[in-house]
Amino acid sequence: MTDSNMIDSDDELLVAYLDGEVTREERDQIENRLVADDSLRVRLQNLQRSWDLLDWLPSPTVNERSVETTLQLVVADLTQSGSSTSGNDFATLPTAHPGGQQKPATANWIRWLLWLGIPLIIAAIVFAAVRWNQARELRRQVADFPIALDMDAYRLSEKPGLVEDLMAAPRWNSVVGGSITQAVDNVIDPQSPQSLYGGLDDEKQTPSPTEFAARLREVPAEQRMIALARWDRFNRLDEPSKEQLRASAARLWSRENAHEQLDTLRRYVRMREQLSDQMVAQIETGTSEERFRAIDAAIGEMITSIGRITRRNLSEDAIERIDFTVIQFVKARLSEDQGKGGEPSPSQKLFDWCEKNSHRSDDPKLAYRMFALASVVRDPNWPGRDGRSSRDGESSYQKIPPLSHRELDTIRSMLPTKDLDTLQQYVSDPWMQSVILREWAHEAVHRKIRGEAKPLSLAEQYESMSPTRRERLDLASPEEARKMLIDGM
Repeated sequence: MTDSNMIDSDDELLVAYLDGEVTREERDQIENRLVADDSLRVRLQNLQRSWDLLDWLPSPTVNERSVETTLQLVVADLTQSGSSTSGNDFATLPTAHPGGQQKPATANWIRWLLWLGIPLIIAAIVFAAVRWNQARELRRQVADFPIALDMDAYRLSEKPGLVEDLMAAPRWNSVVGGSITQAVDNVIDPQSPQSLYGGLDDEKQTPSPTEFAARLREVPAEQRMIALARWDRFNRLDEPSKEQLRASAARLWSRENAHEQLDTLRRYVRMREQLSDQMVAQIETGTSEERFRAIDAAIGEMITSIGRITRRNLSEDAIERIDFTVIQFVKARLSEDQGKGGEPSPSQKLFDWCEKNSHRSDDPKLAYRMFALASVVRDPNWPGRDGRSSRDGESSYQKIPPLSHRELDTIRSMLPTKDLDTLQQYVSDPWMQSVILREWAHEAVHRKIRGEAKPLSLAEQYESMSPTRRERLDLASPEEARKMLIDGM
């Protein structure tokens, strides 16, 4: 057997050995030869390194078209090289000696290198193509992040006339509705000094994935979780829906007042979550006149809802300050009525009734709080909330004026900084703030009457109800039950 045939036979055996395709007898023979033959061990090691390299390379899922195109390129390149070599009578790879004998060793080594090199070349090309595609997809995701964060706003921007009517509504600009992801907004807003984006449709000004990830890590954890939840919603959409959102974002940012419109839609999206489905339908599908009326009604509904929700989160310090201030107002009113003389005033009659019906003698302020709860800080829904008819003396509260704007402004000035920030976060209009402050005053006095600084849980509220009201709650719809437990109606 010639040397060339020996080399081919050994290579085939080693390849079969590495693939585990040899019999036990052949395996023993090969391993005995490897122990005795240094050159054979070297060739096995070279083949093993090639195998390890192929195993190290990733095996991404590539579509058939990509693989077909890659193979066509490789085959075309090899075919062109083969034709060029044939046309030059194999100048670089001579195939025969003058005596007609082929150079077997050189030809076999070339075939062996091609046999090993072609898979490596294909794997390297596929690896590079996949990495390039991954980098492009990552850049696309970074560009989509601002769209995902405001996807609801961009979807609503396609409703004809909605954003224009919202901006033109008289009370709309008084609803501040501060963003709950302000730090993230500063990163994606093109007009923000801290923005990483120059424009949603301008990939040249889109930040690199590394830079974006580093900035996102600096955002407060709570805001980052909210932003990533919206991003997850966006990723669950199919590709046509994503393309539609990208187109909506591009159309919005092509307008002259794009930033103001986006800010308006952001605030509306936040307000929309607190409105009933019927109210939302009137705003988004009605005529301009119907929309203006619906927006005004929605703002009133939202302010009342905000007051009832935020009052449950009042700090203990705020409860103490509001309760003290309200009691001082009650004392001032009673002192003023007593100074007039003559027939007892409605305020004095109501206070006398509160003193007579106060069962907690250890609390000298209970009568003042009962008076305030029945009159100056009364909830408009209070008179018939339990379905009971008014008893003697209770009708006097109807003639007593509620807290004035001056008194509510005094309560506002007494608020701790944290609670005042909460108030200003939602609304800036003084009238709207007065609605919320009245709800807060009612909550503070009510808690002090119960002798608790913190609100009752829903279960505790249910247990403390009268049998009649508990029966009403059991028979109520989910919406009515929510109002009775959470809103205090």
